[in-house]
Formats: sequence, C-alpha cells, structure tokens
Amino acid sequence: MRLLISAVEASADRLGAELVTALRRRGPVEVRGLVGPALRAVGAEPLPGTGDPLAVMGLQELFAHIGRIRANAAALRSALNEKPDVFVPIDAADFHLGLASEARRRGVRTVGYVCPQFWAWRPGRADKLAASFDRLLCLFRFEPEQLVGKGLDAVWVGHPVVDRVAASSREPGTLAIFPGSRRSELRALLPVFLEVAARSGARRVLLPVASTISRADLGVLPAGVETCRPEEALAVAERALTKSGTSSLELAVAGVPMVVAHRVPWLTWLVGRLVVRGVKHLALPNILLDGPVVAERVQWFDSGELTDLLRSAAPPPAARLLEVLGPPGVAERAAAAVWAP
Repeated sequence: MRLLISAVEASADRLGAELVTALRRRGPVEVRGLVGPALRAVGAEPLPGTGDPLAVMGLQELFAHIGRIRANAAALRSALNEKPDVFVPIDAADFHLGLASEARRRGVRTVGYVCPQFWAWRPGRADKLAASFDRLLCLFRFEPEQLVGKGLDAVWVGHPVVDRVAASSREPGTLAIFPGSRRSELRALLPVFLEVAARSGARRVLLPVASTISRADLGVLPAGVETCRPEEALAVAERALTKSGTSSLELAVAGVPMVVAHRVPWLTWLVGRLVVRGVKHLALPNILLDGPVVAERVQWFDSGELTDLLRSAAPPPAARLLEVLGPPGVAERAAAAVWAP
C-alpha cells in the first residue's frame, strides 16, 4: 500500500504513528506526507520542502503562518499527482477538507481520521464531510449516527486514550500542568499555570512537553518545575491543570482530579462567539457526559480562582467515560478500515 498521510499537529502525529504501525502488521506500507517526529520514527517520509508540519490555532495564528500553510497544502497536492492508494488526513478539518475533496476528484481514495465535532458546533459541515471523504473514522460511538443519510461511510473505531492510559501510581503532592502542544497555547496558558503551581503548595510540579515544543519555547522555568514526557506525568500526577483537548480526556480516564482552563487570542475568541452557538461545555469529559464532571474555565480566569478549584477537584467518573469511548484496540480497528477497499 502507498499511503499519503497528513498530520499537522502533535496529537495527529501520534495517532498517525499508531495507525501506520498497525497497518504494517497487515502488510507492506510505504508512507509519505506531512509528518512529525512520531511518524518519522515509524519510517514515514516527509514530503520535500515541508519539514515539521506547523500547527496553528485561531485567526491570528493563521495570518502569521499563512505562507507555511500554503506551502504544505501545495506539497500535498503535488503528492496527489503520484496517485497514492489512499490519502489519510488526520483531524485539522479546516486545513484538510478542501484537500480531501480534491483528492477524491482526482480518483484517490480518501479516508479521514477523526470526525470534526460538527455535532457540537457547525452542524452544516456534515454535508462537506460527505463530499470530502470516501470513509471517515470516528472516535465517538454516536458520530456515525449523526451522519446517516449523508452518503458517507462513517466507521466508529473508538478513542485512542483507551489504549494509552495504563495503570498508574499516584504520587502524593504531585501536580502536572498541561499548557498545550502549540506555541500559541504556551504563550496564553503557561504563565498562569506556573502561578497556580506556585500557589498550590505541590511537593512536585511536572510540565509535560510535547514533541512539537522545544526547550527554548518554555523560557526560563521556576526552580522545581520538572519537564517530562506527557505519559510520565499522566502516570504519577495526583492532580492536574490542563488546557482543553485530548489531555483532559486522558486525565479523566486515568481518574486524575483536574481543572480545565483554556484561553485563545481575543480576535479568535470574538469571532468564535459569533459563529459557535449552543455549546455548553469545552472540556471533552463534560461534552461526552453532558454535564460538569470536571471544573472548566474559558477565557476569563486567574491563578487564584484556578488554585481554589484545583484544591477542591474530585476524581472524574472514569468508568462512565470508558463506556462511551469503547474497548481497546483502536489502532487495529482503524487500520482495518483503512486497509479495506
């Protein structure tokens, strides 16, 4: 199989590496595309002139990096000329939907991995998904039901956190702070997260660093703050402060008491308020269980408020979440769906 893959953020890179590893248990696979460190580690070849894919979030970041985004899109279009057997864009719908639609017009089978959360906002996007993908791999059980009648082969494969969260040993007094895998997230969240860590009285403070972040991006850290890999922090944290996104779900499945806090540039926030309607929650555990099972704060918060919330945080309902997320074996199910015609 000749696979063209596109992963433009750290979480997608990890998901793609797990997929490629599972595919190779089925047969020979040649992989090229927009790839990060995890995909390169399993033998995926970066497209010429792309380097590490650059993830951006929000309007201000988009304007700042439009040249890189266009260059990466052009590299993918050029690779489509070689007619790969399948094109797998992972997440990042705003970047990928147009490319996927173009791939289909060129006769390239297109399998999207991660259904955009159109069921929470932008419901009109369902028709665009059907026009863009031959098959769509969904992380949540209810998503294929939302796409019935759209002419799209939507397959539920489950959420990868069920395979990633191993048995852990909580270390008393250990606080993990997860400010994100994008530089823009670090700028917005790391200073206040560090203030919370200082106020918390934690015996040990862990700062997980994604593969997309360099030590220089973190600046000068206070004494006593330890950098580590995300999985190391997940395994030992007694409590956690995290941005919204997959990290909140991983912590919830592990049963770690947490607070979710998120902040974006003001232009992004103002536009989002105009286009996003009817969304009650931002944290994935709260969305999936339709209630405030973890404390969350968006845009307006300070270190004092977050510290108080963190001290009173209770373990999230991990068993209820696992019922929603599905059984282990996500990468194998995803590989089967990509391999099948």
